[in-house]
Amino acid sequence: MFEVAYETTFCATHRLTEDGQPIEPVHGHDWRVEAVAAGESLDRIGVVIDFERLKEVLGEVASRFHYQDVNEHPAFAGQSPSAEAVARYFFLEVRKGLGGDGSRLRRVRVWEAPGCSATYSE
Repeated sequence: MFEVAYETTFCATHRLTEDGQPIEPVHGHDWRVEAVAAGESLDRIGVVIDFERLKEVLGEVASRFHYQDVNEHPAFAGQSPSAEAVARYFFLEVRKGLGGDGSRLRRVRVWEAPGCSATYSE
């Protein structure tokens, strides 16, 4: 099995909520996000997926949050924007953005801070 990964960063604020009510103050993170694609075989040019394509799609999704409050994003209406929820959102959006290559996406890992990460896969 071959695996490739691309990682990017974005700066954003958030706060966890319960039943729509804040349970902590708004605070910021220098978020880090990694998308991992895998495959048993390589394509005709010898890669699992083109790094530039993975970079483009992951970068576009990350740009939706750069210098934003994650709580204000429509995807998090009615849900707490935990690292776990952010990882799931990124996974689903990156998979969709990759189109035909989306089936090669294995997991997305999100770090809120050094040592604090959440991973989502299907």
